[in-house]
Amino acid sequence: MTPEEQKAAQGFSWLLVAGLFAGLGALLASKETLTIRVVVGRALSSAMLGVGAGKTAPIFFPGLPLEAQIGIACLAASLGTSGIERIVQKWRG
Repeated sequence: MTPEEQKAAQGFSWLLVAGLFAGLGALLASKETLTIRVVVGRALSSAMLGVGAGKTAPIFFPGLPLEAQIGIACLAASLGTSGIERIVQKWRG
């Protein structure tokens, strides 16, 4: 694996973990009844939201450092799919 590939894999891993923990934190703070299915489902969707948000952010902000990408990943994971959907709906009018 080349150094560039290693750096990309490490960035992906950090975004995945950050999204996972941010999403689970938001879930644990809610008053929703927790089941294994809900926890695993939210963990997977939050992790993927975090990776997606963190990896697409440099398209809009070239040269964005990994730390900022992780912050964006955590924000997206905390908002969850419904929060992001509301933001897009408001943005589109």
